[in-house]
Amino acid sequence: MQKILFIVNPIAGKKAGKNIHQDIIRYLDTDKFKPHFKYSEYSGHISEIAEHGLKENYRAIIAVGGDGTVNETGRILIHSNIPMGIIPIGSGNGLARHLRVPLSVKGAVRLINKMDILQMDAIRINGMYSFCVAGIGFDAEVSRMFQQMKARGLFSYIIACLRCFNQSKNQNFIVRTKQKEHHLNGFMMCFANANQFGNNAYIAPGANVSDGIIDLVLVKKPYYLQIPLFAFKTFTGTLENHSLYNRINGSEFEITQENDFAHLDGEPTKVGTKFTVAIEEKALPVIC
Repeated sequence: MQKILFIVNPIAGKKAGKNIHQDIIRYLDTDKFKPHFKYSEYSGHISEIAEHGLKENYRAIIAVGGDGTVNETGRILIHSNIPMGIIPIGSGNGLARHLRVPLSVKGAVRLINKMDILQMDAIRINGMYSFCVAGIGFDAEVSRMFQQMKARGLFSYIIACLRCFNQSKNQNFIVRTKQKEHHLNGFMMCFANANQFGNNAYIAPGANVSDGIIDLVLVKKPYYLQIPLFAFKTFTGTLENHSLYNRINGSEFEITQENDFAHLDGEPTKVGTKFTVAIEEKALPVIC
């Protein structure tokens, strides 16, 4: 019988992870797999559990939580032979939605039972990893504010967006590739491996997690009257047709920004005013 490790973030999704092990056992094929559960207890603990799990001969390691839990797990399993699975119980679940992992525990566990594997790309930024979407500018400011809020979920994220909108402005960016130097001005810049932030907000509708390409997306700040159409196009996957939207595809970029912070899959961090963004192809095996 093969062992599977479930790393559970008990506070994800309004504490949906607190008693989730009972549902997982209910739907898991226990004739094939023996489940082991570890619950994170503090910041950084998920990565510690995953790192220990690498040495324990697990068939797979499953991230039970939101995009932050997925990122913490994935960055340990990258370039390993142990696949990562996802049971999405977070507020956005961007990577799970892109991979079409069911949002129900029952559906997600049934995928784990099948154990079909996709070799997924990863975006590396100064030695750190993003598997869904990373960004700078407005997007990074929102992630910093959202992290500080007591309540999670879509409503809190919208509140963070509204609060940051008035404070944020277009800034200058320099994007260097091997072929060209771009001097750009915009509200936010995203580096997309997957097609969305989460909650089906599509920032890069054509993105593919296994094509060896980063979708670099630049968005200019909309006027208030432009926001309804901008939001409609974001949630219908047609944002590429908006006049405020610009995209550059590539495998490696050197970025210069006015600030020094960013977010990686919704988790705020500092990257400096100059940093590199590169794709690592087929870096992470994922169950989907």
